[in-house]
Amino acid sequence: MKKKISLIFLIVFTTQLIIACCDCPEPHKYQYKFEYLSAFNLDNSEANTVISESPIPRSAYGIKLQIGLRELSLEDRNHFSLFSQANAMCCFCGPDTTITPRDTITSLTITTTNRFDDAHPEGSNIAGLFKVLRHGNYVSIDSIIKQPSIYFKSTATEFIELYLFTPPKQAGEYSFKVDLALSNDTHLVAITKPVNLQ
Repeated sequence: MKKKISLIFLIVFTTQLIIACCDCPEPHKYQYKFEYLSAFNLDNSEANTVISESPIPRSAYGIKLQIGLRELSLEDRNHFSLFSQANAMCCFCGPDTTITPRDTITSLTITTTNRFDDAHPEGSNIAGLFKVLRHGNYVSIDSIIKQPSIYFKSTATEFIELYLFTPPKQAGEYSFKVDLALSNDTHLVAITKPVNLQ
């Protein structure tokens, strides 16, 4: 009799445990679209990088991109997903909100608005001379294009820091036009304010 009671208790407890483990809320899935682009001059010559309109050492120049994002409508939440079921069975619930890009960045060009050096006259794309600071490492621009950002909470802006790894040989005033080409055949364009690179 005691064995039967223990068995019934064990079955009830196990059932409650499984139900609790499987009680993951349906995730909220959104998309975001790119709204606007702003570009600022960065001075990386000190311990802290700052936005600057003052003269900047050529070897410490960077561009900070601010990309405006807008959340779009909620996707269908009543879909079947083996992944979410697997999460539930292992007593782990994934993020309750996921925001993915509706359109992706297909290319990022940085055009010099005046002569940069002998190999790069006015109008040249010099994006290859820049690297992106991502999680403490400098990576190529192409690497961030291939890995679009996914967010797990509402985000109104994304920031990208680009650093000039091959500065111009001549000091002078420079300005750069940044063009983000999107997969929906639109472009976001911003131009940095003219800055004196010393």
